[in-house]
Amino acid sequence: KFPVHPETKTIAPKTRDLESATMTSNKFGIRIAASALALAVSYGAQAVTDEDIMNDHKTPGDIVSYGMGTQGQRFSILEDLNTSNIQYLQPAWAFSFGSEKMRGQESQPLIKDGVMYVTASYSRVYAIDARTGEEIWQYDARLPDGIMPCCDVVNRGVALYDDKVIFGTLDAKLVALNKDTGKPMWIKKVADYQAGYAITAAPIVVKGKVITGVSGGEFGIVGKVEAYDANTGELVWMRPTVEG
Repeated sequence: KFPVHPETKTIAPKTRDLESATMTSNKFGIRIAASALALAVSYGAQAVTDEDIMNDHKTPGDIVSYGMGTQGQRFSILEDLNTSNIQYLQPAWAFSFGSEKMRGQESQPLIKDGVMYVTASYSRVYAIDARTGEEIWQYDARLPDGIMPCCDVVNRGVALYDDKVIFGTLDAKLVALNKDTGKPMWIKKVADYQAGYAITAAPIVVKGKVITGVSGGEFGIVGKVEAYDANTGELVWMRPTVEG
């Protein structure tokens, strides 16, 4: 029974119930506030330009291309972290992409203005607040039955350009997402997944063109390199990797 206050004759909840309700409300409020902050961080991210990509190896505050620059050396000029203090590096947060059923994780994250863009298995993409680990948005490609990835269902990463996050899927498509919302801006079929084609590699952007290859050599596909207009998704050129 709840105690009754004689001066009001109203029923008051137990202190424990009040504390529980307050804690639940506070946790919910914290989640809402964190989500709002993460979304604000995303909308604060500036568009990625050709100059940003060309100078990626010179700007340790951001990573806007696969391999950290057009040379793909993955070398950072960051001075705050070095051989004398690396031993003191500690985790700040952790983010789960799912259970072991989600298989491998091979993506290189990209970071622009405090937002991390990273892919996961089964053609998923996440935008994460790099400071807090709070998820901003998630995109799941609708993969059909019968995909034929030869070497696990992994993905190596995205490309950033203008206001887009671009990646390849296991059913051999290129997808451009809005960097702030994760909503598709264009989707283009690169090849027929039923013939053994897939895309697992991270695309790169050169002068406004998205460069991608294909996977599937184990199934006898014809390899190729293609360039797509980053703004429209239209095919610009194609070259097979085996002549004839």
